[in-house]
Amino acid sequence: MQIKYLGNEKFDVRAKDARIELGYKIKVNDFSFPGPGEYEKNGIFIEGIVDNGNTIYLVRADDINLCYLGNISHDLREDEAKEIGDVDILFVPMGEDGSLPTKKALGLISLIDPKIVIPMLYSDLTEFKKSEGINDGEIEILKIKKTDLPTNERMNVILKVS
Repeated sequence: MQIKYLGNEKFDVRAKDARIELGYKIKVNDFSFPGPGEYEKNGIFIEGIVDNGNTIYLVRADDINLCYLGNISHDLREDEAKEIGDVDILFVPMGEDGSLPTKKALGLISLIDPKIVIPMLYSDLTEFKKSEGINDGEIEILKIKKTDLPTNERMNVILKVS
């Protein structure tokens, strides 16, 4: 799987059998999904969960569980986090107006407990980097397989806008 950040809320995910566009709308290849619900296309499983006017998308591709939080602007309750389930890669908005302030985003990350965190919708990640002890820079593309997922410590990946 390869993940590129297209800016704002959009990501391009290249799975083995499909191209997935993550954003406020989800696309697999050229097929757009209408919103919340459960879907399958080209071996990609998608569930859209309504959350206070936002849709949280759970995507399973290449045996990796992605959680795209959209423009969530509030904390989740523990039961809501359990509904999300096991998350390998979490796409989380951070710090922009109308989305989560960094401290709330960090709390949400802890609650969901993903293996990899990819921030989006940000203008400044200084507080996030300091809190998470990130000294590395940004990368162009995240290339990952199920066997590459971290097992002990969470990994934070900051993608450059492509």
